[in-house]
Amino acid sequence: MSIRNQKYRNTEKIAGIFSILAGLSLIATILTRFEFISFFSSFSEDLEYLFDNLFLVKINSIIWMVTALILTVSASTFIVLLNPYHKLFSWLIGFFLILAAAMICVSGIKGFSIIDIVKNFRELNLSDNDALNINIFVLSREKDIYIITAFTLLGIAFLSLGMFAFRTKKLSWITGIISTLTGIFLPIFSGLNPKGLVTNLGLLAGSVTFMIIGLRLLFRGLEKMSPKEEKKLKKT
Repeated sequence: MSIRNQKYRNTEKIAGIFSILAGLSLIATILTRFEFISFFSSFSEDLEYLFDNLFLVKINSIIWMVTALILTVSASTFIVLLNPYHKLFSWLIGFFLILAAAMICVSGIKGFSIIDIVKNFRELNLSDNDALNINIFVLSREKDIYIITAFTLLGIAFLSLGMFAFRTKKLSWITGIISTLTGIFLPIFSGLNPKGLVTNLGLLAGSVTFMIIGLRLLFRGLEKMSPKEEKKLKKT
């Protein structure tokens, strides 16, 4: 194997590792997603629940920020790896993954902001509960908006990945189908009900897709390039 091909194979392995990590981190966000505002209880009861579970909010926020970092690195490796096969789809996948990572990161920051507000009110022993309620409510709604935006962008990235699989045939048709369906349903259901079961199932399907692609890249790599693709790779 030539030095250049060895470098390309190393890129495939790195992309595979981060793709697996991206899948695992998305599952972690599903399992640790903390919702303290409910339609079935009063806001004061929701705040009481929040006060008792600040540690869970912190864990959730950390996981979201780590997920954002992993998705950013994964997006970069996908751009480098897939570019020789299809420029447009490789850039679309990377671009929307990076945008989704940014939204996820901001969502994690909003979680830390909620923690800071609660801690400051506790430490200062303030009695203005209305101000506390309004601040937390606004931050929680902003957090939800960023999460919905992130899910929508992830869906577009998966749709682009599915199109890449069908267009280049470098990924299995099963991967293409799962990616395409995830790309269609995730933006729709995250907008209609971001906390619903279907949205979580869409994220789970995306996580599985990430891990399938990661295992493929890690152990087998993409299919052997044609002479034309080899020549194109050498020019990069």
